[in-house]
Amino acid sequence: MAEKEDKGLIGFDPLAWMDEEVADNNDAENPGETKAEIIVKDEQAANNVAIVDDTAEEASATTTELELTVEESKESNNASTVTLNATLNIQGIGALHEEFLKLLETEDIFEIDASDVTSVDTSTLQLLAVLKQTASKLGKEVIIDFPSDKFIEAAELLGLSEILGLDQASSGFF
Repeated sequence: MAEKEDKGLIGFDPLAWMDEEVADNNDAENPGETKAEIIVKDEQAANNVAIVDDTAEEASATTTELELTVEESKESNNASTVTLNATLNIQGIGALHEEFLKLLETEDIFEIDASDVTSVDTSTLQLLAVLKQTASKLGKEVIIDFPSDKFIEAAELLGLSEILGLDQASSGFF
């Protein structure tokens, strides 16, 4: 069996090109910059622009997704109803918190319609638990109406179903 003289890729440094000096004299500010430094700067600048654009798009999308509906319900002694969105996550927690604060100031009784909820995270359930406890201390009442199965499942998983006043029998009637 003959030995090969070719080492293949053993000992090959794929990043060796990064140490080469830039021969281009167009960049008079930093003539000693390597190609890698220039590429990194260009990528960072491109990422900064992309991040700014993405943030603006996400902010507008988040604003439209986080619209909560508050309705006056004539049947429940003028209690307001907050209808929760299908997906509840930490991105919308600020808007939800502000809405709940306004309702705590103005209403003695308000209802939360959780029938459309398909996904809920811990932060939202924690906010609702604190809302119920705060309302109780203030002598106000918060009622979670028609919680979806996913809402109940998440609350039970976190041990918050009793605090939130969720009843398995009330899910799925609406």
